[in-house]
Amino acid sequence: MNEAKQSVKQRAVHEMKEYLLLSFYLFAVFSLLVVYKSVILAENHIEFALHGIALFNALALAKVMLLAQELHFADQLRDAPLIYPTLLKSFAFTIVLACCKIAEDAAVGSFHGKSFHESISDLGGGTWKGIFTLTALLFVVLIPFFGFIELRRVFGDRLVDAFFRPRHLLNLPPSGM
Repeated sequence: MNEAKQSVKQRAVHEMKEYLLLSFYLFAVFSLLVVYKSVILAENHIEFALHGIALFNALALAKVMLLAQELHFADQLRDAPLIYPTLLKSFAFTIVLACCKIAEDAAVGSFHGKSFHESISDLGGGTWKGIFTLTALLFVVLIPFFGFIELRRVFGDRLVDAFFRPRHLLNLPPSGM
């Protein structure tokens, strides 16, 4: 639907759906990372119980991502083959999210009287190698997300329907397989 023809209510509902879907995707990813971290630490008999933080991070970072998308952040390769805008957006949003997370941890740490290094100690173990590894992992996790976004931009609601509606309702040609 054309954005100019959407009512304010329709746009709000659409934006809320986008926010909730993105938040759910990020929450699933962050939760799995937290669970994986707790499993590794449990092997060394170290307690780790920050599971709820994944939800807050997902909600906050989803809002940052939607705001950046509304500002057409990283839209330079819009007409290029889909792999290029997908990888560009994955990379650019990875940098934005990593910077937001580092800034958040630094601000919380500063509020508690900690140094910058102490503040980011939970993020990838506080080492640059750990932070880079988490950032690389986030980049890889964002590729399917932005791949779907770019495919949806090209194919519209038909792509979403193909994923979430029974095939017999899609009026697709028979599969050759």
